[in-house]
Amino acid sequence: MRSGLSVLDFLWLGREQWMGYSHPLIRVFIRWLGPLGVHTRIRSAHTLRVIEQISLPSRARVLDAGCGHAYVSFYLARRHADWEIFGIDIDAEKIEQNRRVARALGFRNLHFEIGDVADLNASTPYDLIFSIDVLEHIKDDVAVLSKWRQAISETGWLILHLPLRHQMQRRIFPGFAQHIIADHVRDEYTAEEIETKLVLAGFALISIDYGFSLWGELSFELNNLCWQQPRLRMLLALLTFPPAILMGYVDSRFSWDWGNSLIIQARPSGV
Repeated sequence: MRSGLSVLDFLWLGREQWMGYSHPLIRVFIRWLGPLGVHTRIRSAHTLRVIEQISLPSRARVLDAGCGHAYVSFYLARRHADWEIFGIDIDAEKIEQNRRVARALGFRNLHFEIGDVADLNASTPYDLIFSIDVLEHIKDDVAVLSKWRQAISETGWLILHLPLRHQMQRRIFPGFAQHIIADHVRDEYTAEEIETKLVLAGFALISIDYGFSLWGELSFELNNLCWQQPRLRMLLALLTFPPAILMGYVDSRFSWDWGNSLIIQARPSGV
């Protein structure tokens, strides 16, 4: 299925973060071309593609669970002025930076709090909870999903972006065969595994799509050549930025039959 952001929207995902840097060249680069890294941009665009396809109330309450730099939340706050959007993350530095940016841009519908997604308690239910590459960092993921189920309205939505189990991922360049994320507490997810966990937590699976197809994976690898040597990686990322951005954009426009990430839509059971 084809849909999603325009090429300019994709390029500028995360550009608000230029305000968080002091180096003038970095500020100029991010302000005009968005962040140098493409991985967060691709997974955020896939998440937005799904969010824009579902039906939500005109004054929706939305939670970005484990928001990080909140690319998706800033985009939604700009596009949906009547939505109330909340971001939560345990990283106090990122939350404070997001707050400064939101204040500077005048977003009154965007709120950030320091907190653990595993301790979520909502006095007013959310119409949408979305989470991007968070659950693989949490040991008791079913307990967290159960917390989220309690926090979602009976007609609400849960949207997850998760990495496919790394043993099943397809790499392109030999140097990425051993690429893993050290702080993942499990070997990521299979489609069958996450469906089982959703059901245990009180959700019904609506759909599973794939992202980071051949185009997305090639974009990621070009953007992270020599990933074990940070300074060289950054230099090469500058050189490969144009093709990496274009390939990442192509990936984000479609749902794929195969890919290295899972994009899940779920709703409370019985809806």
